[in-house]
Amino acid sequence: MPTTSEIIRALIGSWKIARRDPTALAGFDFSADAFWRSFAAYIFVIPFCLVFITTQWRMMADTAQMLGVSQSGYALIELATYVAFWVLYPIAMIFACRVFNLTRGFAPYIIVYNWSSILVMVLLAPSYVLYSLGVANVGAASFLLLIAFVTALIYRWQIALTVLATTPATAASIIGVELALAFAINFVASAFLQIGG
Repeated sequence: MPTTSEIIRALIGSWKIARRDPTALAGFDFSADAFWRSFAAYIFVIPFCLVFITTQWRMMADTAQMLGVSQSGYALIELATYVAFWVLYPIAMIFACRVFNLTRGFAPYIIVYNWSSILVMVLLAPSYVLYSLGVANVGAASFLLLIAFVTALIYRWQIALTVLATTPATAASIIGVELALAFAINFVASAFLQIGG
């Protein structure tokens, strides 16, 4: 498990990347052990996921969307999609880094990507919180989520650009890999959810 100091330094480094601070990567440990420890970031991500999933269920109920599963079944499938992505994305990046000749940057990229996932969840959280508090309706919350999602993609692009030290076009291709995998996983999940209107 990572130490408290390592977690704090990684989060500060993740924030500095968002600010395009040239010293951002100095706060990360890029050792082999740190690669595996970085996956502990998802321990902090899971509570966000659970809140998002339960809120999404209520948002769909408000828009009269019909599901072919119960609330617990929905939660299980959605949580499984999160876990599937966390497992499959590093594997997909192994091949992507080979294609783009970025193999040396694979481990540092995954380390930063994992820790930055906490900040991405914090970015997405306000939309769900505002809806849960009754401040925003489904339409407003969905619009705020769209803005947060686009901002998160730009942030992920900045991470790829910074850590992999590559071109903007290649960094965009890395984001394309992430989106393609997420789409594929969600496509499979939707077959189990049987979403209708």
